[in-house]
Amino acid sequence: MNAKLTIRLDEEIIRRMKKYAGSRHISLSKFTEMLFKKILDENEQENENLTPIVKKYSGIIRNSAIHDKDEVIKEASH
Repeated sequence: MNAKLTIRLDEEIIRRMKKYAGSRHISLSKFTEMLFKKILDENEQENENLTPIVKKYSGIIRNSAIHDKDEVIKEASH
């Protein structure tokens, strides 16, 4: 079942996403769906490989190497 989603993104990112999707002959909606699915599937696969004790405490300890918003954005883009 498909549903409509409205998101706000930087104009330059949108332009680049449209160009990328167009070069692969897919819609921007399909491209976005594929990206989200890939991220979610990878996350689920990573979680399956964790031991129960690691799963229990996962997310409690913050990564001290990330100090500010710019660092978080940089880390997320990799």
